[in-house]
Amino acid sequence: MRRWEHLTGPSHPDHLAVGEAATCAVYPDSRNPFAFPELLDEGLEPWVVREIWYAGGPGPDHAVDVTDQIDRKIAAMEAHRSQTAHLDVPTWIRDRLTTVADNAGLPSGRLAEAFTVLRTE
Repeated sequence: MRRWEHLTGPSHPDHLAVGEAATCAVYPDSRNPFAFPELLDEGLEPWVVREIWYAGGPGPDHAVDVTDQIDRKIAAMEAHRSQTAHLDVPTWIRDRLTTVADNAGLPSGRLAEAFTVLRTE
């Protein structure tokens, strides 16, 4: 999902490419019997993906409490040294996710990720 108002951070070219490819795979191709007719020959029917969840999308409308997974998130972010070596990752992550949780109305001390949920039906 392109975020033109934030051309740094969530607009990493690899993330954009994967997001666009995943979106194209979900709609309209996943429900289109003419997109991959060879799958019909194998007995695989088109399937409707009902929602796409965009992390960092515009106007987040759904928050998920990730408090219990914070140590794994921090470890994953710290593994990307080329992108995070200049940051105090634990503080940066906790501050950002605390703000998201507060904005979502979660209890004090909780951490959350925000998503824009797009319904495809």
